[in-house]
Amino acid sequence: MKVEQPPMRAGNLLPLDSNAGMRVAVFSGLLFFSGIGALIFETLWLRLSGLAFGNSVWAAALILSSFMAGLALGNAIAASSKIRRWRPLHLYAVLEILVAFFGCTIVFGLPLLGAWLRPVWQILWNFQPTLLALRFVVSFVILLVPTTAMGLTLPVLIEDPVLRRSDFGRAIGFLYGSNTLGAVAGALLGETYLVAAFGLHGTSVAAALAGCIAAAMALLVARTDGSTAALISPATFPLLFTASYRPPWRLLFVSFGTGCILLCLEVVWFRFLRLYVGSYSTAFAVMLAVVLMGIGSGSLVSGAIYPKATPRNQLLAILLLLAAIVVLVSYLLFPGEAVRAPTGPFNIGSWPQIALLCVALMFPAALLSGILFPAIVARVQSRVGDRMNSTGITTLFNTAGAAIGPLLASFVVLPGIGFQWGLLICAAGYAFLAVLASERSDWSVRRLPGLTMVALAAALILIVAMFPYQRAERHFHHAALPYGTDPDGNFGAQLVKRFEGSADTWQLLRYDLFGEPYRYKLLSNATSMSGTNVSSQRYMRLFAYLPLAFRPESEDVLLLCYGCGVTADAFLHGSHVKRMDAVDISKEVFALADLYSGINYSNPLRDPRTHAIVQDGRFFLQASPRPYDIISGEPPPPKIAGSVNLYTQEFFSLVNSRLKPGGIATFWLPINELKVEEAKAILRAFHNAFPNSSVWAGADEQWIMMGIKGPGRRMEEEEFGQLWSDPASGADLRRVGIEVPAQLGATFLMDGDGIDHLTRDNPPLTDIYPKRLSDAHPDEEVTHKFALPYLEAHSALEHFLASSLIGRIWPETLRDSAEPYFIIREMRYRNGIIGGGNKWAELDLYLRNSRLRTPVLELFSTDEFRVAIAKRLAARSKVSAGETLPDLIGDAVAARDLDRAIVLLENQRERGLSSPSELLLLTYLYCLTGSVEKGQALVAANAGSIKEDWSVDWLWKKLHADFGFRPPR
Repeated sequence: MKVEQPPMRAGNLLPLDSNAGMRVAVFSGLLFFSGIGALIFETLWLRLSGLAFGNSVWAAALILSSFMAGLALGNAIAASSKIRRWRPLHLYAVLEILVAFFGCTIVFGLPLLGAWLRPVWQILWNFQPTLLALRFVVSFVILLVPTTAMGLTLPVLIEDPVLRRSDFGRAIGFLYGSNTLGAVAGALLGETYLVAAFGLHGTSVAAALAGCIAAAMALLVARTDGSTAALISPATFPLLFTASYRPPWRLLFVSFGTGCILLCLEVVWFRFLRLYVGSYSTAFAVMLAVVLMGIGSGSLVSGAIYPKATPRNQLLAILLLLAAIVVLVSYLLFPGEAVRAPTGPFNIGSWPQIALLCVALMFPAALLSGILFPAIVARVQSRVGDRMNSTGITTLFNTAGAAIGPLLASFVVLPGIGFQWGLLICAAGYAFLAVLASERSDWSVRRLPGLTMVALAAALILIVAMFPYQRAERHFHHAALPYGTDPDGNFGAQLVKRFEGSADTWQLLRYDLFGEPYRYKLLSNATSMSGTNVSSQRYMRLFAYLPLAFRPESEDVLLLCYGCGVTADAFLHGSHVKRMDAVDISKEVFALADLYSGINYSNPLRDPRTHAIVQDGRFFLQASPRPYDIISGEPPPPKIAGSVNLYTQEFFSLVNSRLKPGGIATFWLPINELKVEEAKAILRAFHNAFPNSSVWAGADEQWIMMGIKGPGRRMEEEEFGQLWSDPASGADLRRVGIEVPAQLGATFLMDGDGIDHLTRDNPPLTDIYPKRLSDAHPDEEVTHKFALPYLEAHSALEHFLASSLIGRIWPETLRDSAEPYFIIREMRYRNGIIGGGNKWAELDLYLRNSRLRTPVLELFSTDEFRVAIAKRLAARSKVSAGETLPDLIGDAVAARDLDRAIVLLENQRERGLSSPSELLLLTYLYCLTGSVEKGQALVAANAGSIKEDWSVDWLWKKLHADFGFRPPR
């Protein structure tokens, strides 16, 4: 067909008359509201689709692809059709109403759909390719109508008759920019206010309201146009698929390339920033807002400068070369030192730092990208003619590139060459597009534009040639710095392995003791995900030993989130365990399993009973048909982006549904990382899912929620004590400080009645109200005040003895033997966590009232792992005696071998290496062994080196009262 060409004037420019200028301004406001609603809907759909279809890397990629495919379909329709017998404004209003209606319908319906599809997932579980394909098809069909409508809105609006009297390049710049700035507002408004205030359902209504405002504005403008408006013909489909033109393929490929590179860059940028910024949802919202702000601002700049710049054919090439340079320079000048390590968790006070880092890294390139897109659309329109077709086909290629970009970044660039080379490749991509967008004659140095292009190309080559290719190591080191620095400021950790995976950057750090491996820490980006220090091992192993003690006959075990493999190792000590499914969303976590070493570690993945499964834990519970005796979960910290879905009432109900009758679930509750009301929300959610629930903890703030499917059964002492009588599990339990069966009872905090009382005024954490967990950092003092009443020995013992749950499941013969261990737990919590305790009073209590080793070792800042290394190396004389002596002294005292401890301390004193604390210890041990005179002589000879304080005064009084010791005057 004959293509209608726009009137030509001064390079295809039309003057912007007053009516057209006003129309652009009004439409900019209209599209601003549209952008708010569209971005909010997009985030809600992706969040809820992850719950229904899974959050694994592949599942998330499929969901994003289905979203982009819908947008591309809308763009394709706009590229191949013309509006007939409908006013563009009327059609635009209908599209916005469709987005609003179907957007809300999807938000309200997706949770129900996920439940309905669960039997289908379970049938197809053993056919993973089919399952993946089905998830893509279902998500595409669900999102088809609203995403297609979204893809049509801008091309349809640009066809407005009055808007045709304006310059197309300026109009598209202002309209696209306003729409993108609306998306900025949507990103920040939804994440920082709407979801917290109204939940996901209420937020979707707010997004629909924004779209309806845009529709109402369009109808109002159409009404004010009066008789010039054609009436809608209800019986006529608004689009006629008769467009015919020759596509400008080079320009369209440039559009495709810019979309692909920018979205690839966005993924690479976000990955890089996560080495500096906590992976929290609000932090991601800030990152996204900065990118969108750059694009929107650039589009407005394009609209402002386009009439002056359009005659220069070299504009696109110059912008693309600038983009290539800016990508590298922004990285090289990244102000990483502005964030001091340790960075700590994300909190409100760190927003300025996050904004600074995001603007410095991403804003310049995003600004140029925003200038580029309207310029490309205008160039295409000068070739095609029809405004809607031009906008549609350019956006189609740009959207297609934007769909491929994240996939390339996640599955090819980052795992293959890393974030730094990814930035270099993207810069090279921009340079290639600059060559493609220009003609050979455009590079002539006889003209200023050509000279500029040559100069920019030379600058880019120079930057690449002089690029500091080892710069990435500095950024990886920054992420590890808070976790590998000793009190003296020295970085003592050794990097064992680093992976830049599809979803995260993983670093495994090793801490050596006397030159031998002592403990490990696993980092995901800038966050500690797991570790093998003894305090962490204690609660991680309790995730397994607690349910195994109450259900020793368990055969099928499910572990959600593998971490360092500590809990998995403990589960395999279960004498009846036949199968353990270990599920983790990151394959890199499993790949690191062979790199750990330790006195109590063997790779659980090498045990034939273990089945490692790379999958989102929540979707695994939905899709896998196998029931379990025990399910245990230690997911990432609750406030890490995406983790909240593993702490909600719906998730815990899903866990309950996968347990066999009488099965037990254990789950992590780190109250030190939560505000008190947030911890209560999780407890309420867990108790709603498990009526027979309880909470357990050692002398720390790493609480364990335990739920039993059913009433539970009474345990006999012999059966209950099997874990301690078994050589492997018994040694393991004693190493981490659970030395006798009765001590497990002293980890009890509360049962279901206690949870009911504690959370009676608190709503549960749910999928629809995820912001009941905020990004705010908890107050340490408030957390201590909340936890202490549950750890005080007298009240804790009362709760234990009065608990109906304990009455049903605890061995009757062990009920009265737990009291001393409650006292020890309180003492350890007060002195080890809160601080400010009396070391000498604590030591006296442990040595004279219990036989436990671990509390004594902790007072000496050592543990069974340190002691084992020290004893082995001391026997081989591989290290100096002075290095291992503190650990050997602690071991001797913990073993109540006081004579050996005295000999070691005297040897230390003879070398002149005794500290004041060791002199006091030696004095105390002299008195305990009846050598009071030696103690008095020792103190008298070293009175000047002993600093008096309240704890020393207590020691003198105690020794005087018990042994007749005469303290110095």
